[in-house]
Amino acid sequence: MTATPGALGFEKDLVGWKVASTGGAGRAAAWEQGADRDPVSKPNVLAITSINHKSESRFNLYWTDTVKFQDGILAVAVRGDDGEIDQGGGPIWRVQDENNYYVCRFNPLEANYRVYVVEDGVRRQLGTALVTVAAGTWHRIEVEHTGNQIICWLDGKKHLEVRDDTIKAAGGVGLWTKADARTSFDDYLIDPRM
Repeated sequence: MTATPGALGFEKDLVGWKVASTGGAGRAAAWEQGADRDPVSKPNVLAITSINHKSESRFNLYWTDTVKFQDGILAVAVRGDDGEIDQGGGPIWRVQDENNYYVCRFNPLEANYRVYVVEDGVRRQLGTALVTVAAGTWHRIEVEHTGNQIICWLDGKKHLEVRDDTIKAAGGVGLWTKADARTSFDDYLIDPRM
């Protein structure tokens, strides 16, 4: 996988980004930018370095509202590094707060690729596809959201196409994992078209 021109490679400090979580209690997971053995965009990646919980009902977020996204394209390289309950993750967008957003993610443990809407802290599945995704290697998630239409690709192949009107307003963008997933992210392209 090669770096994408204009994508965020996590080499610079992420001003205005914040750690949050949906559901559960206690300390949030720890996220860090740092050098990696095999980055897409050298030298750094963004990774969860400490989980602090193993709750299946808890989602780990790293997001910002300094970027406003309603319609457009998001793409990010994701590597599921470890996790007994969950692995993998993906981008979030139209983020109103830690309890209201869209997310598209893959999970190597479940061999699936899904898109959800989270409303008032409750996750609802909008679409799913069976995929074989190897843990420990980079995979690229791409999402195009226009109006109420969401199309999701994994490694260049379209797997999901859904419609949903739950969150219509522009919101922030970020990254998402579930439970004890230890995940790395790199090469994050954010292309809003408002």
